Amino acid sequence: MKYKLDSRLLAVADCVPDGAYLADVGTDHAYLPIELALQGKLRGAVASDIHKGPIESARKNIDEAGLSHLIRTELTDGLAGLEHYPLTDVAIAGMGGMMIAGILERAPFIRERRIRLILQPMQHVPELRRTLALAGFRIEKETQTVADGKFYQILCAVYDGEIRELTDLEATVGAYNLAHKDENKDNFTLLCRRQLDILSERVRGLTRGGHDASVPQRLIEEIEAALSTL
Repeated sequence: MKYKLDSRLLAVADCVPDGAYLADVGTDHAYLPIELALQGKLRGAVASDIHKGPIESARKNIDEAGLSHLIRTELTDGLAGLEHYPLTDVAIAGMGGMMIAGILERAPFIRERRIRLILQPMQHVPELRRTLALAGFRIEKETQTVADGKFYQILCAVYDGEIRELTDLEATVGAYNLAHKDENKDNFTLLCRRQLDILSERVRGLTRGGHDASVPQRLIEEIEAALSTL
């Protein structure tokens, strides 16, 4: 088996702690748990996918890597039926933010057992942050990376039961990123610039349509203010 994780999945892998028992949801080819197992970081893993083809591919790759004793596979929707595994961490990468939120909502054992989440949404990142906050999850870390010219965000969260209401700025660029912006200025700047482009386009569209653009305009000003303090 020949494969190589791109910088997106490498960034996800870097968030998995040593000794984790990982669920890789929507695993596709099981590249993530295989790489982590080869690094000696896992004590076990389950690779799940809703489609039969990816699971068959995952099983083949796992067997070829000699890791069938360590990595199991499950044909299932999201986290359904995975509660009997001794999971410590769940990775969900490459899905939409609201699809991720739905998977988590349907898996109460994630909250009950305080299982750590490593999430890489493809879109609707602000909405996912807000949903997690209102559901009692604390985002303990965020990181960003670029792969093939595309910008990706990775959120690490754990349930603590505290309900949080995020401001528009916190939802858009992340409360964690705001609090730690001086520690990773380049990534924070890249994140903010990307959001400014999105918001500027939104303002132009609303203005052309004769609609009120004050909310995204205010958010633009708040992001620019945060950037000015770097």
